[in-house]
Amino acid sequence: MDISAILKRSWDITWKSKGLWVLGILAGCSGGGGGGSSNAGRTAEYRFSGDDFPQIQRWVEGIPEEAWGTIAIAATGVVLLLALGAWVLSTLGNGGLIAGFGLADSNETITLGLAFREGSRYFWKLLLIQIIPVLLTLLLFIPVILGFVALGVLTAGIGIACLLPLLCLLVPASILLNIYLLITQIALVNDKLAVGAAFKQAWEVIRKETGNILILAIALGIGNFIASLILALPFFLLAIPVFIGIAGGGDPVTMANFTPLLVGGLIYLPIGVTAGGILRTFITGSWTLTYREMTAPEIVPA
Repeated sequence: MDISAILKRSWDITWKSKGLWVLGILAGCSGGGGGGSSNAGRTAEYRFSGDDFPQIQRWVEGIPEEAWGTIAIAATGVVLLLALGAWVLSTLGNGGLIAGFGLADSNETITLGLAFREGSRYFWKLLLIQIIPVLLTLLLFIPVILGFVALGVLTAGIGIACLLPLLCLLVPASILLNIYLLITQIALVNDKLAVGAAFKQAWEVIRKETGNILILAIALGIGNFIASLILALPFFLLAIPVFIGIAGGGDPVTMANFTPLLVGGLIYLPIGVTAGGILRTFITGSWTLTYREMTAPEIVPA
């Protein structure tokens, strides 16, 4: 299989079919795994000076203490609704991208509306494909977490320290699971399968084409990492005044430090979102075209 030819074909479709970028933006709504941060060494002074937002400060101080519980519940509800909305938009976008690249690969003229309509036909099935692993993970990890807690109590934390290397396996396992789920969604839309049949078909394809899938995963992973760094670079540059203020340690971080980041970030945000949508379009398209290549019927010479 010529992976480079598939990537070139995917980029050609991505660039020519700019309507798919909208679907790429939607598909990226639930993308980008969470990251953690830690504070090492001394504690920096993260606060605004008292004169930056006097109205906001007075408004916050005027809120009754008993109201904070209600505010926390309302904020949690809003976050959950936003997460649910992002999940729905991501599913619609992903389905549209898979359908759109399938149509383009069949030399059909594609538009945003056509790709969206074709993909939305499989919305509930695609959503179910994402829900099933989440439920299975919860059923698996709840007893595992309880076991870790019990092990930590019984061994004073030594047992957990010994098992920490095993936790490192969760990273590649998560990557492989995401690839499997994506191929399952592609199989469902491309071959018009039921959910169970799509899971089975994806597994068969991965089993037979393990080498090609690993090569594509590595190529796209490296490319995605480099592209993400480039896209994030403007935000890092805009945040330099904040880093300088924090590193100074003497004076508190004021609004003056954050102004370039806030103003520049708002200006760059549409560019970053669009570029991220293009990247997501290309990656999903590459997997879709690869699946179609791997499952295409062999042409027997006459």
